[in-house]
Amino acid sequence: MPVERASTIVFDDLEAFEKRAERVYDGFSYGLYGTPTSRLLEDHIAQLEGASRALVVPSGMAALTLATMAVCRSGDRVLMPETLYGPARDMILRFLGPLGIEATVYDPRLDAGIGGLVDNRTRLVWVESPGSATFEVQDVPAIAAAAHKAGALVAADNTWASHLLFKPLAHGVDISMQALSKHAGGHGDLLMGSLAVRDESLFRRLKDTARFLGYGVSPEDCALCERGLMTMPVRMRHSAASAENIITWLSARPEVVRILHPAMPDHPGHAVWKRDFSGAAAVFAVLFKPELARVQAEILRRMRLFKLGASWGGVHSLIAVNDPRKGRTSLDWLPPGPLWRLSIGLEATDDLIGDLEQAFAAAADFAASQRAGRTAAE
Repeated sequence: MPVERASTIVFDDLEAFEKRAERVYDGFSYGLYGTPTSRLLEDHIAQLEGASRALVVPSGMAALTLATMAVCRSGDRVLMPETLYGPARDMILRFLGPLGIEATVYDPRLDAGIGGLVDNRTRLVWVESPGSATFEVQDVPAIAAAAHKAGALVAADNTWASHLLFKPLAHGVDISMQALSKHAGGHGDLLMGSLAVRDESLFRRLKDTARFLGYGVSPEDCALCERGLMTMPVRMRHSAASAENIITWLSARPEVVRILHPAMPDHPGHAVWKRDFSGAAAVFAVLFKPELARVQAEILRRMRLFKLGASWGGVHSLIAVNDPRKGRTSLDWLPPGPLWRLSIGLEATDDLIGDLEQAFAAAADFAASQRAGRTAAE
């Protein structure tokens, strides 16, 4: 991909200059609205998504904001699952709320039952399947059918699966969104998001809103993302195979209560995942016994390969620790205990298992020494 930088676009004559606004959607009128580099990346993403059009923006969060603001106006409602990306939930509730856009949070397990929440003011229904913290799998076709019946559009945050494992537009979704910072970028050094659609008028609404918000992307970042797309299938296959082995090892550990991953046969959404998805990403959660909370800081401190970080899809393995129970009302099914989200990178599987094993062993020794110290003090 050639990297073509531009802020100013020059024109051959006065007529072309005066008609430059006509080039916003398909040509080049100003660098902020697109360059040959960004347009080529958008064309490739559209092909991969099975879309007619795609738009790249500065981040996944920007893509979520843009899609919601393009579809909703003051007085409208947007529905979002409790599993939706946390900062996006904050944005919709705290930023769009004061602008008159009402947000309703729903249980991601509603599926076709969401029809009972969609009224004549509902313009957009967000889905995220699986949810990025607790991995609930949504029946996207059923949700899309219920939303469309009431006249609402459906947008999907498809960052976990990406276009390689799930095609939202082929399952009734109107707007397919990805945080390209994750699997597509693949190296933890890129911020970008994308939106893909099949409807031309919807694309133009998205493009116009992006212009009004001043969203633009760097051609260098577009070239990095294009490079990432080329290696993405190989990286994701390797990470998924490694994750499968690590999950098998973790499942036998005495500290572990449950693995949350759609590919697990006992996962509540396994049947829907198997029906709609072509594979599994190497991102999953591990629920530990409550007593592990006392030593989890020590375990994480002892890690050599796994790093603490709130992302996924890169070449390096990451652990994100959070408590999804905060602010959630539909987690009665989740037992107590610390929850870690793991993203498996490209390190050797045996090395990653060894890293986990030595950290657990060191933490057990640490806990035993603490107990011995307390006993001696008593």
